Amino acid sequence: MARKSNKITTRWIRETRDDFRAFLDETDFPDPGRFGERGPVFKYPEWLIMFITILSVKLKIKTYVQIHKMALKYWDVVAEGLDLTPISERQLRERLKKILHFPGKPAAFIFQLFPELDQ
Repeated sequence: MARKSNKITTRWIRETRDDFRAFLDETDFPDPGRFGERGPVFKYPEWLIMFITILSVKLKIKTYVQIHKMALKYWDVVAEGLDLTPISERQLRERLKKILHFPGKPAAFIFQLFPELDQ
């Protein structure tokens, strides 16, 4: 069986990330620094987790482990300009669940912002 080719390029990731960040800034999207009033401070910004979610839907990834592998593969592009080490699989899974993203049942915000990803 032939291997499937990637559906995204580093150029697409950069352009989409920049457009996504500009949209969030334009709409004054709150970028929470912690979960709730007393939760721990987030090391990874909320927009970054949301963007990883967008990439996982674009690539039709079906499991949290695969989402983490994808995040590691594109980390240099996704987190470009941030001084962050790659997120752990466990922490990414927890953060994805907090924004109500589950493999097979993506977070609602994705199709509101990117209707072309809806199938």
